[in-house]
Amino acid sequence: MTKFTVEKINDVLEQLQGIKIKEAVQLRKRLVKEKKKLKIKKPTVKISDPNKTRSLKLIRYWRYIKLIRDNFPDLTVKQIRKQLTQRQQGTKTEIPDAIWQNPSP
Repeated sequence: MTKFTVEKINDVLEQLQGIKIKEAVQLRKRLVKEKKKLKIKKPTVKISDPNKTRSLKLIRYWRYIKLIRDNFPDLTVKQIRKQLTQRQQGTKTEIPDAIWQNPSP
């Protein structure tokens, strides 16, 4: 399959403009669609904002801590955070693994 550019498509469309044959009309319609696709595609540069990324990660972290706190209201947030770091290090915690994996109430 060959790569089409807008210039090539425009040249072919100019040549097909006066022809009333069925195949030429179908080709013209297909080329117009290809031309629209080529015009739509523009390289987008995603600029990552480190502050926004950090903010979103912290929002997820605190939402997770609060969900666990809802299951264990007797523990403080500080104790839950300590147990989370202990669990990440691989030691045993008071909170069961089922709660760590799915803290939704």
